[in-house]
Amino acid sequence: MTGPAPRAAVHDGDLQAESVPPSGESAPPPVARLLRRLVAPELLYLAALGLTGVAAVVSVALPAAERGELAANMVAATLGAAVGGLSLDTFLLSRPAGWVASRGRARVLAMLGVSVLLSGVAAAGLTTAAGLGSHLVGVGSAAGLTVFNTVSSFALRRRSFRLVYAMRAASGAVLVGGYLALHAVGRLDGGLWSLVWLGVQWLSALAVCGLVLVTLRRAGAFPPPSATGADHRADLLAVGNLHLGIFAQMMTLRFNQILVARFVGAGPLGVYALAVAALEFAQAGAVVRAQRILADRDGADGPDPTRAVVRAAAPIALAAVVGLAVLGHLRPEYRHAWLLGLLLLPGSLATAAGKSWSALLLKRRGERATTTVALVTVAVAIPAYYGIIPWAGAVGAALASSLAYAVHAFASRASLRREPPPSQETV
Repeated sequence: MTGPAPRAAVHDGDLQAESVPPSGESAPPPVARLLRRLVAPELLYLAALGLTGVAAVVSVALPAAERGELAANMVAATLGAAVGGLSLDTFLLSRPAGWVASRGRARVLAMLGVSVLLSGVAAAGLTTAAGLGSHLVGVGSAAGLTVFNTVSSFALRRRSFRLVYAMRAASGAVLVGGYLALHAVGRLDGGLWSLVWLGVQWLSALAVCGLVLVTLRRAGAFPPPSATGADHRADLLAVGNLHLGIFAQMMTLRFNQILVARFVGAGPLGVYALAVAALEFAQAGAVVRAQRILADRDGADGPDPTRAVVRAAAPIALAAVVGLAVLGHLRPEYRHAWLLGLLLLPGSLATAAGKSWSALLLKRRGERATTTVALVTVAVAIPAYYGIIPWAGAVGAALASSLAYAVHAFASRASLRREPPPSQETV
């Protein structure tokens, strides 16, 4: 954004499109418009995810077992943040205009503090369950991720997509630089590389906190909170409904890696996590589209963008599998990564579709509908993981994951096609 937003936009949570100049200002010159297109939010998000992919490629310099330790720390932290973070980032994005101001800073900060504490507890438990990784890294990174995700949602409410995604890209660049520095001095220790990852999470969290604090200072004083006790009870119910669904989604997406660590070991986890990271690159467009749907204060009554999202994701997913094959040729320890990627490919495309459908479902039919879909999915996923991974290892994890992702996409689409009951309120 080129300047501070009007105060009413900050207080009321209204979103201004970054490409529309404020009233009374002339349109930007052609060169400026071209530059803005070159740094479009989708491209910045792709850059951020691409740098994360580069970091994953650089981490292949680690022996598979050491990379497995790094992966175990990452999954404990990300799943811990998802489990303990109460899904506040998605909850805040989906609130109507004026919600933040009506609740007041103190209540919002209290919600953030509770979620950070719970994220650390969840990450500690997951590290213990995996039997691999560092409690320090898992707990610390989960807290940093929770802060970043939650605080970023305030910026995204104002459509500051460029700034948030630019921060993600910058943190990815720092992570790549840290990994390369460790590789240059021959420190191929998964625990040490995990500490670098921990540091980057907190650097990102502090940077986005600084951005939001500057925005609040420019906005001036908030009006006094106006929410009633009934409003707060409704918030708790909405958080519970929404978080139950997202908790189930994240268990579907990540818990298989915890089981690979527990039942198969560090080496196979290092290879499997590499394949997962490569295929997730194809979901960048779907993530951006879902966040735009959630941030739209006017609802989501336009055309369904899912088909275009999947068409864009397919060639990227195929390229990821080819890239894994090339890496496997160069690093024999990772020679099976392409096969795991191929098995994950259908699930990756299903996930790309499911993200858009799930966001549309949340906007049109509310938290209860998305929660139902997520619970159906996790009821399929967890038994499949426990039934297949102990004897089929990483291959079984890939097969079970693709099945679970397909179930989620199908259930989201089926629920979206149903007409909401007359009394159903959307977010």
